[in-house]
Amino acid sequence: MAIKKDISSLSWVIITGAGFVLFVAAAILLIIFSNKMDSLNKQVYFFLLVFVALIAAGFLFGSLKSHAKYSGQVYNGKLELGGPTVIFCLIIYFGLKLAPTADSFSLKFIVFGGENKDELVSNGMLKVLFNKPDSARIENGVVTFTDLPSSLLGKSIDVIPAVSGYFRQSQQVTIPTDRQSPVELHLKKQADSLTVSGLVIDTKGQPVPGVQIVIADGLYKAQADELGNFRITLPLKDGTELPVRVYTKNKLRYNNTQVFSSKTPLTFQLH
Repeated sequence: MAIKKDISSLSWVIITGAGFVLFVAAAILLIIFSNKMDSLNKQVYFFLLVFVALIAAGFLFGSLKSHAKYSGQVYNGKLELGGPTVIFCLIIYFGLKLAPTADSFSLKFIVFGGENKDELVSNGMLKVLFNKPDSARIENGVVTFTDLPSSLLGKSIDVIPAVSGYFRQSQQVTIPTDRQSPVELHLKKQADSLTVSGLVIDTKGQPVPGVQIVIADGLYKAQADELGNFRITLPLKDGTELPVRVYTKNKLRYNNTQVFSSKTPLTFQLH
C-alpha cells in the first residue's frame, strides 16, 4: 500500500520563495548585462517567463490551495484545464503577448577624404567597434550598418578606416539619438612617397661607382656607391616621370627622362 506524503503549505512557501529570489537575481543580471547579450534576449526572456509561471503556479496551489478552471471548445471538442495548468498557461500567454519587441535602427557613415567635404572616399573598408566588431565596404563615400540595437543610440564608438592612401587612425564618434542623422568621417591623407633603387653602368655594362644623380633639375639628388648602386626616397606618386642627369666628376654623362616606380629598378647607362 503506497503511503501518500503531502508537502505542507510552509514547504511550498519556502520552495516558491527561493524560486522567486532566483528569478529576481536572474532578472537583475539580465538588466545589467543586457547590452552584451542582445542576441540572447528573446531566449532569456522566455526562460524567465516560464520560471516565474512555475513559481506563481506553485505558490497559488501549493501554499494558498487556490483553484482555477478553464473550459472551452477546441477543434469541435471540449477542453478543460484546472489547477496550476490554468495559471501557468495564462502567464505564458500574456507574457508572450506583452513581450517587448526588438527595437533596431540603421546607422549611415559618410566618409570624406580630407577636412572639407569636396572629396568622397570611394573604396576601402570601415571597421566599427559596436558591442562586437563589424565591418563593411565603403561605396561612393557611404557605409550603412543595419539592425543595430537601440541601446547604442547616443553612445560613443570607435571607427577604424582601412583605405589606401589614408592613415589608418581610429576615430571616436557619437551615434546620433535621432536615428536619422549620418555620421561624418574625415580621413587624413598620407603624403605621396616612393622608394626607387637602381644601377649606373658604362657602355660595356660595368658598374660605375661614385656618380652623382640629379633628379628634376636638382630638386632631388642621389649618390651611387662603390658598386654603382643607388637608392632614394622621393615624395612622389608611383609612375611620375621626371628628367634625370648623371655626372661623373662634374661631367654630364647621362641626360634623359625616366618614369619613377618603386616596383621597377632603374638602370642608367652612361655615354
